[in-house]
Amino acid sequence: MSTRATTRAARHAALRACPGLAETAACLARLAGTVAGAAFCGVFLLDYTSTELVLRAAWHGDKGLSTPEGLSLPLDGDDPVCFSLQTGEPYTTRPDERSRLFPSLALLGPVRPAARLTALPLTAARNISLGGVLLGFAGPDARPEQYDDAALLCDVGALLLESHLQRQKERLLLHSLNEDITRLENSARTLRTAESLFLGESPAALRVREWIARAAPTDIPVLITGETGTGKELAASALHAASLRHAAPFVKINCAALPGQLLESELFGHRKGAFSGADCDRPGLLRSADGGTVLLDEIGEMPSELQAKLLRVLQDRQVRPVGDTHPRAVDIRIVASTNRNMEEALASGAFRPDLYHRLAGLRIHIPPLRERPEDIPLLARHFLVQIGEAVRRPGLSLTPESLRLLCAASYPGNVRQLCNRIQTAAVMADPATGHLTPEAFAGLEASPADGTEPEAAGLTHSLRLLEEKLIAQAMARCSGNVAEAAKELRLPRSTLVSKLKKWPR
Repeated sequence: MSTRATTRAARHAALRACPGLAETAACLARLAGTVAGAAFCGVFLLDYTSTELVLRAAWHGDKGLSTPEGLSLPLDGDDPVCFSLQTGEPYTTRPDERSRLFPSLALLGPVRPAARLTALPLTAARNISLGGVLLGFAGPDARPEQYDDAALLCDVGALLLESHLQRQKERLLLHSLNEDITRLENSARTLRTAESLFLGESPAALRVREWIARAAPTDIPVLITGETGTGKELAASALHAASLRHAAPFVKINCAALPGQLLESELFGHRKGAFSGADCDRPGLLRSADGGTVLLDEIGEMPSELQAKLLRVLQDRQVRPVGDTHPRAVDIRIVASTNRNMEEALASGAFRPDLYHRLAGLRIHIPPLRERPEDIPLLARHFLVQIGEAVRRPGLSLTPESLRLLCAASYPGNVRQLCNRIQTAAVMADPATGHLTPEAFAGLEASPADGTEPEAAGLTHSLRLLEEKLIAQAMARCSGNVAEAAKELRLPRSTLVSKLKKWPR
């Protein structure tokens, strides 16, 4: 093998040894420029839209290699590289006033003006055009063998660049497919989570689950409204569990349960000595939930002075503890809930409009149970399974008559009231069959725990109903253990057994 053939083989081997697209383009620029005896060389490749030529590598005889970023020229420009790419043939031009305006020459930025410019096309298999190589010469023309060697290098380089581009496209496609799969899996997980935590097959329940599924993947603040007992906290739990923050803390705060000063300390934290009794630093619940979700329950009851401070948290994503002068960054998602008529609260000035609009990035209304009565059987069976496990009677079931009774009843306390009724009746279930018969629900309609006043049928009757309710609740808490229930009720065991025997079966 001749010396020239050996040298060619070594150059081609150097190109093939390059691990990636950037390395191959840089090696081609250096080898082509050196072989042709050029002062500089640039490798240009089409972008993915095939509308621009991107400068991938530049070589200057006096400065060496460089890898520019973000430099490109339009494909339809008046430029030797564009002309060579479009014709598929080499193109040579002598410098003049016009050539100094060539975009490719401006991108390469040679120190000295070129005496001649030569553009060679980069054409891969099946005549696929990839781009072009621009050679700038400061001295005499290249010898024919130099030109041939440079052209052959461009042919080999084009094949290798096409291979790298194809692998790059495949990696991008695979990444895109993986993102699509992840997005679909997250969407499916979101729907499953919403279905498992917020039960119901009625159109109203399905709408709520759809809102939860759409809002969960985002960080938009959500305001959940609805009557007491409708399941606002469950909806908030579903939002968190189905979100990307599901592995982080979910912190619940009842804004109506604490006085203003104590609520401020609980929310924002405090420094040691900030007030009487502050004997140590506390981060506060908002900072404790960093990375997760905070549920501000009963937000409509928050004192006005704290509303302004909460607004700053939403705006600046920072918390300033009580007694501290430096705010602390916090990454949380805020979900708020209320059973209050917020329109009336806004109109009366009890709630700040700017805070309301911040909290209500998305508003989800949980309908009362009377607006989705078709969900009562599903909810009743779900609660019965849970309660059956709690009282160690997993075989409990509802008779058709009991189910009709439940569906016909009113529920001013909504889902929570339905759960309480099932819980009380579960204690009264037939011990032999485990069936909850209509008799197990006797007297529950007028129970004070249902949110209604005792019926005006006499004090004795009302007291009996209340007694039965208290006994049933104690039996449920004690998992059916009569001795423990009697101890909790402060009754002799024999007295409790006697009362239970008198209950209808």
